[in-house]
Parts: sequence; structure tokens; C-alpha cells
Amino acid sequence: MGDDMEAMNYRLPKRKDGQKTFEQIIETAKKLFSKNGYQATSINEIIEKAGIATGTFYLYFDDKYALYSYLLAKYRKSIRKAISEGIASATTRYEKERLGLRAFLKFAWMDPLAYRIIWESMFADKELFQEYYQTFSHDYVRQLKHAVDSNEVRDDVDLETLSYILMGISNFVGLQVLFKDTLTDMELDRITDQVMKILQSGMFKS
Repeated sequence: MGDDMEAMNYRLPKRKDGQKTFEQIIETAKKLFSKNGYQATSINEIIEKAGIATGTFYLYFDDKYALYSYLLAKYRKSIRKAISEGIASATTRYEKERLGLRAFLKFAWMDPLAYRIIWESMFADKELFQEYYQTFSHDYVRQLKHAVDSNEVRDDVDLETLSYILMGISNFVGLQVLFKDTLTDMELDRITDQVMKILQSGMFKS
């Protein structure tokens, strides 16, 4: 399911007052989905907590699934934007991986609800969860192919597998960051550099 299909079951507001209500629904849904999970959260609960009329919800979303899929698509775009801005100054694949990882870790720290919303899609709809990560993988593979062609990345590794390895590292190092009570830029750089040390040299002694 791509963004075009998702767009069929939700409608963006056209006026400023509608935008405020729309964002109110989104923020309420984020908190409830992350706290109670997708299945345990009802439309009525979202409507009540957001302080809106029932008809107002359906003005923007066909159902709960439409709201959730919108949230997931929004996170995907926000993460891509954060990474794209983070790697803007990079000229090599190594620097793109380093700065991209740092940008993702900072995003996770700044918006901890993102993890729960994204991983909850595994239980909300397996195909939605699969599509989310496959989309990232396809884009990653395209970038890695350029790095192989420029002789920056080895050519004897399956790039799809490599994309999932790199996403897996980002996801779970992201948990390391989220588990910390405080996070400074210096600590963020240290963690990022530790990951890059492993990626550059490998974990086993030759």
C-alpha cells in the first residue's frame, strides 16, 4: 500500500481552523496508539480525548485504519526528511551513513512515540508494517548501488540484505538512545562513531 492509496481514505484540511482540529486528532491518536496499542484504541476514545464531534472525525478520516496509516506515512516522510537534511553536507557513502544514523538517532530521541507507532503497525496490519520497511529498503538499495559503482561499498554483498542490516542497527541503537535519561550532542556523536567503527572495520579480529 503506497501513499496514493492511503490518500484515498483521508482528507487534508483546507482551512486554518480545520488544520488545528486535524492536528488535534493526530496528536491525540499518537498518544493513545502508543499507550494502548492500535487494537485497544477506539475511534470514540480518540474523539472524546480530542474534544471534537463525531462528524468532525469522519470529515477527515474514513476510519481508524485511515488515521493510523496516515500517521505511519507521516513518520516515514518525517524520518526521510530528517535524514536527508542530516546528510546534506556529506560527499562520501561513509559520511552519509554516519550523518544519516546520527540524524535518525536524534529524531528518535526528540520523538520517542515514533517507535511505538511504527512497530505497532506489525499488529495493526502486517502488510502495512511490511510495506513501511520494504519502502525504506528499496530506497536504501538504490543509494547503495551508487556507492558500489563508485567503489565505496564492496560488491560481493547482497544489497537488500545489507539494507536490512543497516536499518536493524539504526533501530536498535535507537533503543539505546531512548533508554537514556539524558542525551548530549557529545554522547550522540560517541554512539554514532562506535557504530561506524563496527561498520568500517567489522567486529571480528582478522
